[in-house]
Amino acid sequence: MSCLTSRFDTVNAVAPEIASRTPALVVAAVVLGAEAGTVALVAVLYVIFAIVGDANSTAMSVGIAVVAALAAVGLGVLCRGLWHARRWAVSPAITWQVLQGFVAAYGISIGSVVPGTLALALAVVALVPLVLIARTDALAR
Repeated sequence: MSCLTSRFDTVNAVAPEIASRTPALVVAAVVLGAEAGTVALVAVLYVIFAIVGDANSTAMSVGIAVVAALAAVGLGVLCRGLWHARRWAVSPAITWQVLQGFVAAYGISIGSVVPGTLALALAVVALVPLVLIARTDALAR
């Protein structure tokens, strides 16, 4: 049992380099929190669309609302993990920002310029500090 406990402590360890809330860590956590709130709002809006919308699109609206709610919970967990300087939260947060950047670029290319530009800007603003955190952590090992 001691082996499992030590493995858990290693995975859930607070890296000494990011133990104090550096400006990069704060920026990344705040942006992830804002994204989590936005995705949660989208989930609520799709529930409203399911209630007042066309009967043919109810199932699709509920499905999108469920996926958006799961994404919002995941982003909230990542935000909390970053805020508490957990090492495990950095890699999934980087992955999310890269995927968000690709989706935002696609949105811009099909004509959704304002939301696409906003999503791309948030992805870049969060990605830069996250990469700095990951690099600092990797150099410290």
